[in-house]
Amino acid sequence: MTKPTQGQTEIKADNVIKVIGFDLDDTLWDVAPVIKSAEKTLSNWVISRFPQVKYGELQIKRARKKILQENPAIGFQFTRMRKAILKEIFESDLKDPLTAEKLSQEGVEIFIKARSEVDLYPGVERTLKELAQNYELGIITNGNADITKMSISKYFNFSISAEKIGVPKPQPEIFLAALELTKVNSNEFVYVGDDMVNDIDGAKNVGMATVWKKNNARQPNGNTVPDKVIDRIGALPKAIHEIINDRSFR
Repeated sequence: MTKPTQGQTEIKADNVIKVIGFDLDDTLWDVAPVIKSAEKTLSNWVISRFPQVKYGELQIKRARKKILQENPAIGFQFTRMRKAILKEIFESDLKDPLTAEKLSQEGVEIFIKARSEVDLYPGVERTLKELAQNYELGIITNGNADITKMSISKYFNFSISAEKIGVPKPQPEIFLAALELTKVNSNEFVYVGDDMVNDIDGAKNVGMATVWKKNNARQPNGNTVPDKVIDRIGALPKAIHEIINDRSFR
């Protein structure tokens, strides 16, 4: 370890942060308008291509209820659920399982493409670019946005989703998978998210440091205390620096 010069604080091994993980929806962008737009895109596709198919809120709710009754575990697997709903509706009206399978896959691809057209919060790309110079950045998400379709994908080294792992946040398995993938200890990992339960409690419970990006639409109802709280993602580099400094005085 390099000896610090006068006025510098020695960075001990247990103070080092190597990886910063991010939630996506409502952390890097406002998800509500994205989902609304993607739903509209999908609906327009179904109605314009297949006017004989009854596709609306009633049909979607009915299909979802049936699918969850048959397979409750699919509830958090958003892509799989959406495809199953489309297949159920297509099959019900077209009476052709093979065609329903093909169309449901096409429909879900249309939805994911639209769902990945997001408007980043101010300062997100600039902040990620800055942090990527010193840290490995990654994603841990319950959602199904396709980060590879976004300009910010170049800043991320890995992406872990609940659908891939088989369990959603705040379950420990999804966070432990990130530690295993990056080969770092939990005290070398900071997780950033807007949900006090799924993000902050989930990461805290496996020993990660946490930064809560305030979300006024959510109640701060978690069971743990985040290491830092920020109002905007542009404040994250300062928060990371403060976490490291706080550790040096323990």
